[in-house]
Amino acid sequence: MSRAYRIRVQESLRRIITAEDHVSTQLELLELLPAEQMADLLAAELERGGFEKKANKLTRKHQDVIIEIDPTNANVTVRAQSSSEVEVKGERAAILDREAGRDQNKKAEGATRAELRKDLQKSVDDKKTALETEVTQKLQGSLADIRRELDQVINRVTAEALKRKAAQMGRIKELSEDKATGSLTIVLEV
Repeated sequence: MSRAYRIRVQESLRRIITAEDHVSTQLELLELLPAEQMADLLAAELERGGFEKKANKLTRKHQDVIIEIDPTNANVTVRAQSSSEVEVKGERAAILDREAGRDQNKKAEGATRAELRKDLQKSVDDKKTALETEVTQKLQGSLADIRRELDQVINRVTAEALKRKAAQMGRIKELSEDKATGSLTIVLEV
């Protein structure tokens, strides 16, 4: 008659998980002036809004959301990212047979440990999926505010470009601007 005994296998798994999501679009700038001048106007307006110049792009970070704009082609990338350290622990029991032999019992213990590690990895993967969902929701939540802000930037850039274009066409006789509505009236003498 064989004699069974129970063993407990414990494991812990520690990982740093990272999640990122992004959206890209292009600002709709009217080509009122040459492209280089429009890019300069856009860059200047963005810098006034708190963007920092890094290489040929302007960036701003708010919490875990990064806005990156290339003024030369008006490409916008909004990126959200987050990382977290995760530790999961688990335990599993196995019943071994004393008479089965040392090698067979070691294999059974190894198989139990492998199953436990697989379960722990699945738990980490589930936490990563949850973090990815959280990052996507954070990105979606910030897009409306970013869109509103960039629309205002485009309006100010367009207004400045119109003023410069009007000055090139003739003498500006009258200029009225309503910042609340974004309305701009320019009377020229050609």
